Amino acid sequence: MRWRSAPVAIAGGALVLGLGAGLGIGAALDDGSDAAVTAAAAPSAVDIGFSQDMIVHHEQAVLMAQLVRGRTSDPKIAALAAGIESEQLLEIGTLRGYLALWDAPVLPAGPPMTWMADHHGHAGGMPGMATTAQLNALRTAKGAALDRMFLRLMLRHHEGGQPMLSDAATNAAIPAVRALASRISFDQAEETRTIQSLLAAKQRS
Repeated sequence: MRWRSAPVAIAGGALVLGLGAGLGIGAALDDGSDAAVTAAAAPSAVDIGFSQDMIVHHEQAVLMAQLVRGRTSDPKIAALAAGIESEQLLEIGTLRGYLALWDAPVLPAGPPMTWMADHHGHAGGMPGMATTAQLNALRTAKGAALDRMFLRLMLRHHEGGQPMLSDAATNAAIPAVRALASRISFDQAEETRTIQSLLAAKQRS
């Protein structure tokens, strides 16, 4: 199967994002489950802050996946990138849906992670985020260098997101948000093990 080019992928991602947002809102309004009903309840600062910051964090992971999945010659890395793109676009849609239900802005007003238990925030940005220079290098890398760079950046990205996921899974007021944070944390822990295995193989080759 031939992967789509980057512009088409980004356009497709925007479509999935819009659908995901609709699904997030629709689920909270229509399906009648306890988790969906509580998603529309009054959120805490943790619910809102986590949703806003995780959207930002996820959007960079989606970008990195789109930059790589159509250019790598390794089918395992292409599959990993496609999975990350698909899963995280849907999760972004759900988080956007929750914020819309709460009438909360998508972007945070201040430094990231001020909602976490330590209340210190991170004026320098969220842990694990790639720099502009690293993203530009990823855009131009080729072959094995591309694969290794992507795996290293994504490994760091996943590891950097875990504190936010752990905090929200414990401290969010709304059960649906706690459940989502727990599921994302579990899924990314599984992906981290896959990334570590692929990276070890790339470093031996």
